[in-house]
Amino acid sequence: MLNPTALTPQSKQHILKQIFCNKMVLGALALTLFFLIIFHIGSIITLPGIKIKGDLGTNTFASMLNLLAGGGLSRLSLFSIGVGPYITAQIIVQLLSSDLIPPLTRMAKSGDRGKRQLEVITRIITIPFCIAQSYAVVALILQNSGENITIFNKTSLSELTFGELTSIITVFCAGTFIALFFGDMITKRGIGNGVTLLILSGIVASVFSNFNVAYETIVSKFDQSKMTEFITTILSVGVYFAFFFILLLLVVFIDKSIRKIPVQQVGSGLITNVNQLPFLPIKLNAAGVIPVIFASSLMTIPETVLQFLPTSSEAAWFIRDYLLIETPLGLVLYMVFITLFSFFYSYIQLHPEQLAENFEKSGKFIPGIKSGEETARYLIRILNRINCIGAPYLTIIAALPYFVSYWTNIPTGMALGGTGLIIMATATLEMWNSTVSNATTTGYNVHRQKIESKLSRQLAEEGGEVKTSEPTQMW
Repeated sequence: MLNPTALTPQSKQHILKQIFCNKMVLGALALTLFFLIIFHIGSIITLPGIKIKGDLGTNTFASMLNLLAGGGLSRLSLFSIGVGPYITAQIIVQLLSSDLIPPLTRMAKSGDRGKRQLEVITRIITIPFCIAQSYAVVALILQNSGENITIFNKTSLSELTFGELTSIITVFCAGTFIALFFGDMITKRGIGNGVTLLILSGIVASVFSNFNVAYETIVSKFDQSKMTEFITTILSVGVYFAFFFILLLLVVFIDKSIRKIPVQQVGSGLITNVNQLPFLPIKLNAAGVIPVIFASSLMTIPETVLQFLPTSSEAAWFIRDYLLIETPLGLVLYMVFITLFSFFYSYIQLHPEQLAENFEKSGKFIPGIKSGEETARYLIRILNRINCIGAPYLTIIAALPYFVSYWTNIPTGMALGGTGLIIMATATLEMWNSTVSNATTTGYNVHRQKIESKLSRQLAEEGGEVKTSEPTQMW
């Protein structure tokens, strides 16, 4: 039922040739790389007025924010809160537009114009989340870092004036919208999903430092004065890296696994040979990495609210003991969010009712299934069965670092599996698929234009005319 898609060496060579011989694709890749480099440079430059003298003293909440910020929080840079507030706002808008608020639902179903209106609403909702998370970051960093961090030569939140605090929050909010601009440019004129690639860039940049921290943590558990314990240390590190790459291969395998649903065409397009039937591919991990990013963004909300509450209040006590991801209940909530978002977002991605309607309009059908509502119910049933495998897999991989950290004391950001590994593997594969798709599409357009140009010259020599289509450009 599940078949990993594979490419022969000849097809791989053909695809690489299509990519590196296509100026439009190379231009889009260069543009993508340019914005990612600019974003990374902005992420490692500490803002003026802030001095970092030592460890930030961050916790799991800060690590998760740093992940969504593409690594910008670790240096208190312009992109310290990154695209996290936008992702939270996007979750809210998508939930409300799913038949909960009729005007938003109509916008979601009204094509490109409605999507643009929803995007504007999402950007507006992003602003209050930016302000709240910026304040929470400043409060948390100053609270946990002691004398290691100074903001305008001050080490506590109470010492900051209203103008100084407002300026820091304003700069952090501006960084979020600059990052969104970079993401929009990558999505529209580059390759892949811009927001996901911004997060990916921070993960990739921190891979080797994470490996170094994991190695030092493992080595510190042994007394290397004895040869046997030295050998044990080496074996422990080897096992750590072996399991890391096994998990990476598992994530790639699951991401490439699909369920093929055969599709027929009525009339002259009817195919009698079963082996030649086209099919509708549904991924085992149909929702991709989005549920993990959404769940991570939601889990930052309790800690953000905590920074606004008095330390001794009952609400603060409740959040610290039950809602933070370090607590057992918080971890369970995180896993539940990933599972629910996997079902929810895979449904949004496939949209069975609209797909069944398109099948009926175009004369396509699934063999043995009636067109219309029965096709939609069949697709929903298949999607739910796939999610019963894909959602638990995604949840276990994302929650694995917290269990590993509990058993080994390795920091969650450096433990096996987790959000970073899923984003790194899935986003890279999505970027590769997008590159191949753009290379194939633009290659076809260039080839078609050459044929039309040659035909027009031949007809011009013969005294005729031919109407050619407008050239299609990607950026």
